[in-house]
This record gives sequence, C-alpha cells and structure tokens, in this order.
Amino acid sequence: SDTYMDTFQQAGLSIDVLEITSFSLIRTIREQLRNFTPQEAAAIVDIEFESTEISIVVDGVPQFSRTVPIGTFQIQSALSRAMNLPPSRNTELLQGMTIPVAPMDSVGVPQMGGTNPGTAAMLRVLGELSDELRRSIDFYLNQGEDQEVAQLLLAGPGASIGQLDEFFSQRLSLPASQVDPIESLALEVSEEIPEIQRPGLGVVIGLGLREAW
Repeated sequence: SDTYMDTFQQAGLSIDVLEITSFSLIRTIREQLRNFTPQEAAAIVDIEFESTEISIVVDGVPQFSRTVPIGTFQIQSALSRAMNLPPSRNTELLQGMTIPVAPMDSVGVPQMGGTNPGTAAMLRVLGELSDELRRSIDFYLNQGEDQEVAQLLLAGPGASIGQLDEFFSQRLSLPASQVDPIESLALEVSEEIPEIQRPGLGVVIGLGLREAW
C-alpha cells in the first residue's frame, strides 16, 4: 500500500480511500453472493493486467485471499510470442479471443490436438492459472472448514476471454461464470455496454458504490 501512496503523492494527488479489489467486487455482486448458503464458499477470480487476485468468500466476507503473478499481459505475451508478433502492453489482442473447449484426457487435462500455436500458448498460461486456483482452493479446504467451494466467479478484463468459464469449469470440476456487474445491479445505462467489457467493470463500479451502502 505504501507504493500506491507514494505514487499518488508524486502525481500530486491525495487519497481518501485505498481498498483491495476483492472488497469492491464483493460490493458489486453482494446480491449474487446471497444465493450461497453459509456452508458454501464462492471463489472470486479477478484477472487483471499483471496479476490475478483469488478471494474465497463466505457470507460476503473474504476468508482467504491470494495474488498470483499471472494476468492478461502474461496471456497475451505468450500468444504474441507464439504468433511472432512484437511484444505490447496493449492487451486488445485478447478481445474477441475464444478458448476451444477440448475433450479431457485421462488425467483431466484438456487435449490440445489441432489447436494453433497461439491458442496452445494461451492454454499453457491459463493451465498454470488454473493450477494456482486449484492450489488456493485446496489450501483453504485443508484448513478444516466444514465447507465446499460451490462456484468460481470470474471478474476483471481477463474474464472476457471467450469460454474461459467453461475452461476453468472443466479443469477444476466446479461451476464457473462471468461477473456481469450491469446485470447484477440491474443498472440502467444510457449506452449499451458490450458484454465483453462488462467483467472488467466490477471493481470500479464497486468503488463507486462504497459511499452508497
């Protein structure tokens, strides 16, 4: 947090509130989280630019949080290298990408036969991310809590990758869905916001709601 404070001070800006992303997301999807029983945990997976924040939430309260250094930048970098494209910090290349949902092999890994090199590179990075998700969930469950992780809720810009929810669901044997803050809050908008952009709005909308509760 000191790094953020120093950065804003150097820019001549003052900070009223500094909040971790999971708190903002929980505020955005609080009605959705009420669908879970006290024995059911939800894993919120916020895929941002350089990292992914994994938060396991029970009754709207974070019980476990972990950040892993895999985000949209790492996914696109792998894709760009495989396609011999120059590196870029603009991740628009991922917009409109769809992951093929492949049959599983005998050890539960999607078979990648027939996929092009770019897709195969993306799948490798996303496979690493799914492994980190599994480790986080297993660590939480091994703490002795009498609960189950009932669903993955995917948020952040990376959640807009096509069929990512099905990919994680297949890899982790858990239901998975994208967070749509516009739908969750039944917001009326003056201009239609494309569905591909909606998962990335959860944090900023949650921050805007902070003073409303």
